[in-house]
Amino acid sequence: MLDLFQKFLGTEAGRSQSQTEAMVDLLLLGMYSDNLISLAESNFMQQESQQFTWQSGISFSGYLERTIPKVRITKGDPDQETEFLLDIAQRLGDAETKQTALNQLNSLLAADGVVQMEEAFVKQVKTAFKL
Repeated sequence: MLDLFQKFLGTEAGRSQSQTEAMVDLLLLGMYSDNLISLAESNFMQQESQQFTWQSGISFSGYLERTIPKVRITKGDPDQETEFLLDIAQRLGDAETKQTALNQLNSLLAADGVVQMEEAFVKQVKTAFKL
């Protein structure tokens, strides 16, 4: 599981900071899509906050501290979740970047074996991304 997260966050070639933040937001939404955050996911986020190459005025851990509560609230409201996904899609930009994000998200979600709730989330992502 840890390798999948590192792959997801580590493929930064040619990606803007806004796109990187959108990928992180999508990852976090995906983590919460099955209402189960594994210990490996939690440990990864702690480690990554110290090692991740981040090109922003706010640290990666600071970004997570600000974004995780937003993701938790969003997951409780379908309209907010749709709006957040549309925002992520806009920040990702082109169809190729959106498809890359979707492919990596699918790999990540498949790792924990919780399928039904994640399938519904992937369908929402595809709709928001127009893929």
